[in-house]
Amino acid sequence: MLWKLKQRQQKWLEGEKGTVLKDWGGKMRIALVFPNRYAVGMSNLGFQFVYDALNRFENVVCERVFYPEPEDLPLVSKFPGGLLSVESQRPLLDFDMVAFSVPYENDCTNIVEMLQLAAIPARARDRTEAHPLISAGGVALFLNPEPLAPFFDFMFIGEAESLLPEFIDFWKQFENSTPSRPEILKEIGKSIEGIYVPSFYEPMFNSDGTLDSIVPMDGSGLPERITRKRADLSKSPPCRTAVLTANTEFSNVLLLEIGRGCGRGCRFCAAGFVYRPVRFHGVEELLEAAGSPNEGTKRIGLVSAAVSDHPEVGRLCSSLLDRGGSLSFSSLRADTLNDEILSALESSRHQAVAIAPEAGSERLRRVINKNLSEDQIYNAAEIMAQRGILNLKLYFMIGLPTETTEDLEAIVEISKGIRHHVLSASRGKTRLATITLSVSSFVPKPFTPFQWTAFAGIGPLKEKAKWIQNALRKVPNIRVHFDLPKWAYVQAMLSRGDRRVASLIDRVALDGLSWVQAMRSSPLNPDFWVMRQRERDEKFAWEVIDHGIERKFLWEEYQRALQEKSSPECRPELNCTRCGAC
Repeated sequence: MLWKLKQRQQKWLEGEKGTVLKDWGGKMRIALVFPNRYAVGMSNLGFQFVYDALNRFENVVCERVFYPEPEDLPLVSKFPGGLLSVESQRPLLDFDMVAFSVPYENDCTNIVEMLQLAAIPARARDRTEAHPLISAGGVALFLNPEPLAPFFDFMFIGEAESLLPEFIDFWKQFENSTPSRPEILKEIGKSIEGIYVPSFYEPMFNSDGTLDSIVPMDGSGLPERITRKRADLSKSPPCRTAVLTANTEFSNVLLLEIGRGCGRGCRFCAAGFVYRPVRFHGVEELLEAAGSPNEGTKRIGLVSAAVSDHPEVGRLCSSLLDRGGSLSFSSLRADTLNDEILSALESSRHQAVAIAPEAGSERLRRVINKNLSEDQIYNAAEIMAQRGILNLKLYFMIGLPTETTEDLEAIVEISKGIRHHVLSASRGKTRLATITLSVSSFVPKPFTPFQWTAFAGIGPLKEKAKWIQNALRKVPNIRVHFDLPKWAYVQAMLSRGDRRVASLIDRVALDGLSWVQAMRSSPLNPDFWVMRQRERDEKFAWEVIDHGIERKFLWEEYQRALQEKSSPECRPELNCTRCGAC
């Protein structure tokens, strides 16, 4: 009956351009697994980059595996080991190593379920020499690996460019030997900086449930903290789409990463801290990576935490347009729109652009260090409307630290103000402007100044969302979308929890319980991780990782937030030593 699954995968392959098909003879066999559906995984640039990077090693064959489509899940569940790779349609048990790519916390239950579907024990302690090594990487893990620690043999902590060459070279020593599983794992953890082997580390807890320490086992020779490996982008080709397919969110768009990290220092944003210092690829390298429109697709999506912050973004845009391509942008800042970017938007016939004020009031934007004035936001909306871009998407968060009723009212007022400016600037145009608000619940993240704060709570967030919805209900041309606070709560638990959270993941993934059922039936109270304000000196589970960001700096930034003080940008060229990352 698995022929239906194989038939679907064959259709995926037929619709792809850039797929790598390799002979398995004499090669290390790696299954690269994305814990979500094909369309989601193939839209993820990091996943695509690792697939391409691994297959560039002559002694490696890397094939992709995805969480089953809804209609395929009952079928796969009936066959032990029925989870198959896309390229050769082999089970995970045939591979030497399984590597999960984990960009999102909320996919964690899919990871455990996929191991079960593959007939591989979910917990690392239960695996034998007959099972492949189970590893993982991705930003969700180098933010906080502990909730998922019991499920993985080892984790890649850092960026693929800096980790993969050393790991693949290390693996060669085992080609003609058969060391035991514990011996391999111990040697990996000792020999390669940036690899975390959780089974050799033991968390110790205080009587009040807080963490005392996470220490390597006596005599293991492993480091006390795992140093996150950072890539030197000047020595690495730009990350770009490896496999083009129409079956993604970015249908046949070549995604091109132009830089990594963000220097703005928004206090809620983990990427702005753990990817420090901000780094950019040069224009010539980016143009070479983009290739000719005749080589693949004319549509290019520029990807970065803040695309318009690239020092040569104007020249990059104009050069790509001169080649006959069209451009889209992952993110734009209202205060850095220039003629080249606006011309690129206009010539690429963009109908909508996103702006992220994040907070309605300038006071709260100072708290979160989102240094955008109301005038800058209005000016950006007007300029885009004059260029024919009449549909704007506005990103806001609710539940931010120090948020008041006045801050919620400011979301409504600035949304109405943007609508007014867009309509005024677009008079005489045949199309109507539409303003879409995407309002999400703030989740405190590790390694940010807000790692000490508590989550706002499901009930209060629902009330805030309801109030905004009612306030804007009768305003023409404004639509409002909210995330679900209950999922934000789960994300907060997975972001801020420790190794004990794994038991809740088990209940959802293996016992089929909902998160609510799992939490109610567990002796653990998840509010301990989610709703509790942390003390200044409390030790955090995620601090088993060393990102180079000084805790003292993060605490100072938190205090500046409470004082409503903004901070300067991260500028590596100024030889700043304030945060420690440089």
